[in-house]
Amino acid sequence: MDKKTKKYSEEELAIGIIFKEFRISKGFSQLEAAGNEISVTHLSNFENGKTVISTNHFLNILQNINVNMFEFQNSLNQYFQKKDLLLFNIEMADAFAEKNVSKLRMITEELHKKLEISSTISTTKKYRLDYIRAKSILSFVDSSYFLTKSEITFLENYLYNLKEWGQYDIAILGQCAQFLDFIHLIELSDRMINPSQNSINIPYVKQAIIQTVLNIINIFVDAGLYTPARKFIKYLENIKINDNYMFEKFTLVYNTARYNYKIGDEGALAVMNDCRKALEFCKCFNTSNW
Repeated sequence: MDKKTKKYSEEELAIGIIFKEFRISKGFSQLEAAGNEISVTHLSNFENGKTVISTNHFLNILQNINVNMFEFQNSLNQYFQKKDLLLFNIEMADAFAEKNVSKLRMITEELHKKLEISSTISTTKKYRLDYIRAKSILSFVDSSYFLTKSEITFLENYLYNLKEWGQYDIAILGQCAQFLDFIHLIELSDRMINPSQNSINIPYVKQAIIQTVLNIINIFVDAGLYTPARKFIKYLENIKINDNYMFEKFTLVYNTARYNYKIGDEGALAVMNDCRKALEFCKCFNTSNW
């Protein structure tokens, strides 16, 4: 064996380096961070890139310094200049809300280049899903972009094979829903909201589900499919959206009024106008004009 071969990869050792930055910034000593999990000596070696620690110990010492995995993953990705999932979501959402077609095209083209360069099955699947998602979002503001039949089939196969739906999976269904066959969309939506899902009550997952269902309701209303639209409106009414998700609650009021107006309730138009005025009062002009 080559003596110069590194025992640990750069990615593995970086975890300790980033942990040290968090610990110091939070004002914790090595003794406090180590707690009863590992020795101070082991922690010191971990922080200085000399060793790694088990996943269980790492998760526990991360809790000891009051840092969650989202925060840590974001810093780690920035360390390697990778695109953090949460930041990627925000960047796409901001560009979409601002109708920034150039920014959305740039993101989509970057993902397409990654897909072309990728040479392994493991990375190709992830990049292809990201590219499909970006194209679908871009299609809302640039009709020259759309999902091909093979891309739709690839996405549907991915979603049908899921045993557990995470935030990414929920978001990609909602953002690509307009391209799916209505029967498949109903089936996949039912799977997504299945109460047996382990992650369904995690706050950020629950919020993603609510946002996706709201989008799907609009798709069914636009298509004149009022039975599934009403079914998903009732679902959101029954789960009693928390006041912390004020925008989602507000959107449900608007979507319900829009549904009622479409089925012949002229009075619902007043509710829609009240919602629009409320958005304008809050200076949410991009949303009120969308």
